[in-house]
Amino acid sequence: MTTLAIIGSGIAGRSLIYTLAKEEKSFEKITVFYSDAFTFPCTIHSTAIVAPRGLSSGHSPLGDNLMAGFNEFSNHVELESPKGVEKIVQYTGATEKLDMFKNRYPNGSVQKLFLKNETYIATENAFLIDPTLYTDWLLSETESMEQYHLELIQDLVIEVEENERVHIKTQDGRGHSFDKVVFAGGNYNRFWKDLAPTSKLKTSKPVQGSYFQFDLIQWEMDSFSLTLDGDNLIWNKPLKRLLIGSTTEDTGHLLPPMEELKAIYQRISNAVALELPPMDKGEIKVGLREKAQKREPYLFQEGHKIFIGGLYKNGYTLSLKMSKDLSRQFL
Repeated sequence: MTTLAIIGSGIAGRSLIYTLAKEEKSFEKITVFYSDAFTFPCTIHSTAIVAPRGLSSGHSPLGDNLMAGFNEFSNHVELESPKGVEKIVQYTGATEKLDMFKNRYPNGSVQKLFLKNETYIATENAFLIDPTLYTDWLLSETESMEQYHLELIQDLVIEVEENERVHIKTQDGRGHSFDKVVFAGGNYNRFWKDLAPTSKLKTSKPVQGSYFQFDLIQWEMDSFSLTLDGDNLIWNKPLKRLLIGSTTEDTGHLLPPMEELKAIYQRISNAVALELPPMDKGEIKVGLREKAQKREPYLFQEGHKIFIGGLYKNGYTLSLKMSKDLSRQFL
């Protein structure tokens, strides 16, 4: 039987583990390597909203892929009722560039909702995800299957070599050998560009996202997500948590752009007829996402090495679909 290593324990890695178990793929052993000390985890520092965002099939390969991912996730929620996932409404509105916005969201209407002024708003079915609860659920579902030999190693992979097998060395000096390895490290994947010289890894880059998180908020309304002129307000009723953001910076560091974050908070505060908590009560969350060329996610194999990534803003949308593609094509 085959031994498999997975480098990365974020949404891509855990979705793959879950998918392999659900599809009853047989392995002698699956070993997952992960380290939060070296590469800051993006999965749990994400606003984690899954919505079509005005997309529809039949216009572009990327759009088709994103819609297929959303449909896959929707089916997953209906069939499996995973923990940490709540059905909500996504409200998307615009006060600028209305012609372009209405072209993308033709079924919207002028309404007020919880805004101070009437605004053109489109509504979509969406999912609000608690990243910790959901990713823990993915792993627990796999670990509960006794026939599945899963090992988690919290250590940084520093070297990968391939001959007849794949040999992995970790920071603590230990060596490991496998039949195949899957690189599912998100932003961390870029450190393995030399192992995939002809791939999209050559042009992938880290993109920082940041937002405010406010806890113990006493709102009574149901959970929802509002995007207004690109700014986001996300209310999670079960967690009593409010998120306001988010920024997008082409940089590999973790220092958030404070002026931009403050400007987003102020615009949201000026637009909504809701009492927001003071800005200085918010905790700033930062994640580093991997953005591939033309935003297109990648999935390919070179030798015994398999690479999956470039999920960018669509990690929770695409991970299950791409895990199934990987399982059927390469494993």
